Amino acid sequence: MQKIKEIERRGLETSVRQNGYWMNSLYTVHLLGWDPRRITQRFERIESLTGEQVQAVFTKYFPMNRYTIVTLMPETTAP
Repeated sequence: MQKIKEIERRGLETSVRQNGYWMNSLYTVHLLGWDPRRITQRFERIESLTGEQVQAVFTKYFPMNRYTIVTLMPETTAP
């Protein structure tokens, strides 16, 4: 979890220096009706993330009774 947090932190540190990040963030909070102060709280949300939270979200959106098994078969050539 620490490695993932560090990667996210470094990416965010780079992104906040670019206008595109702020423009996209402001557009997203406006579109979803969120409080714009959420943008500046992203560092805190990264730090508060736990493995249990990630597991709970994964279990919620990817239940074990709903999955697909895909098998790749070699392509057959025409005689």
